[in-house]
Amino acid sequence: MKIYISPMAGYTDYSYRKILKKFNPDLLFTEMINAHLLNKNDKITENELLKCDDKINEGVQIFGHDKENIVNAFLKAEKIGFKNLNLNMGCPQPKIIKKGAGSALLPKIELIDNLLYELKEKLDSKTKLSLKIRIGYRSFSSPELYIKIADKYGLDFICVHGRTGEQFYKGNSDWNIVSRLSYLPRSETLDFIGNGDLFEAEQIVNTITSSNLNGVMLSRGIIGNPWLVTQLKELLETGKISSFPDLNTIKNTVLKHIEYLIENKGKIIASLEINKFLKPYFKNFLSEDTNQKLKEIITKKDINKKIQSIINI
Repeated sequence: MKIYISPMAGYTDYSYRKILKKFNPDLLFTEMINAHLLNKNDKITENELLKCDDKINEGVQIFGHDKENIVNAFLKAEKIGFKNLNLNMGCPQPKIIKKGAGSALLPKIELIDNLLYELKEKLDSKTKLSLKIRIGYRSFSSPELYIKIADKYGLDFICVHGRTGEQFYKGNSDWNIVSRLSYLPRSETLDFIGNGDLFEAEQIVNTITSSNLNGVMLSRGIIGNPWLVTQLKELLETGKISSFPDLNTIKNTVLKHIEYLIENKGKIIASLEINKFLKPYFKNFLSEDTNQKLKEIITKKDINKKIQSIINI
């Protein structure tokens, strides 16, 4: 069972990916990339979002709405050195959908068919191409069509999230639909990856047990919890979990995360960006006392004071 890490804006940046890499996921994505900005040589996109130590084994997910723009962005990402390229057809963010990208691509079956044909013609044969979709958007409710298209063009994998575009992240991911889709005919070379509401190892195994998956893509469940990768591997391979981080392990990981943030973005930004990770990191130790300490730490602007307070939790 393969374990992939989803691209998440503001979370799977260079610093957190350095933490996640230590847990050996099978594939790890950068933050999602705007095709238009990549083609315009946007410096933030090139120097921050695509900053990467291992372009061969890390992936890039690209979103856009115009075929020529998307093709050029994929070719540029390949030229930069990335060999795992994914088309986003699942993002539900209103600012992306209103431009015709993300989930809004789902009804445009002919466009996607032509797009994939062109990409397969122009990309190097060793570059892996894949799709990320949701199960529906507006009048479109036939995700099985994209399994056929993915198979037709010999894609590396198709990842299916069990919500519609309109659901955003509300309600539950429909794993009955994901499971049904996973049993549809596909070639042995096309991996089916499931996604949506995968938060704890035991819950994940229970969720996927009736599906015909080649792997899962973890998203929100790994925010502040990189140990989920190890725990899921252990449970799948041995039937039990051995890796439970204690408080000191968590603190040391947070401090290392801060160190990477400082190296990458400087002390001021590091002090701000670590805040959204703190409660997820310490979620299993959220006593009233710890919760109050974290609230105080989050308000601290000085990174050195913040570090000392974390050490003293």
